[in-house]
Amino acid sequence: MNTVLSRANSLFAFSLSVMAALTFGCFITTAFKDRRVPVDIHVSKVMLKNVDDFTGPRERSDLGFITFDLSPIFDWNVKQLFLYLSAEYATKSNSLNQVVLWDKIVLRGENTKLNLRDMKSKYFFFDDGNGLR
Repeated sequence: MNTVLSRANSLFAFSLSVMAALTFGCFITTAFKDRRVPVDIHVSKVMLKNVDDFTGPRERSDLGFITFDLSPIFDWNVKQLFLYLSAEYATKSNSLNQVVLWDKIVLRGENTKLNLRDMKSKYFFFDDGNGLR
């Protein structure tokens, strides 16, 4: 007859085997998923408007329309996404400048289709020199 310790050992070994199989199954469900999504970036209808910005210097502000559909990215394994929009430009003094214009953290359960209108840049977009030329 089996002792209590040998039965506990068998139960523990079986539990570990089941957990290993479940872990491998979780790995398989996400390992081969294609995480790439099509991206379409275009600039249309460029207008220059004077917009009062009381949080910064009294200069013109650029407004933007940002539209995302992030629903294909979210599955059971994605808890949150860190999104950011950056701009790259060159000046005489620096060959490459990078500025983060906007960022957002999207949590699971929030609206994954972002349609942002009249968005100002979250961070100031300026050059340390004489402006962006």
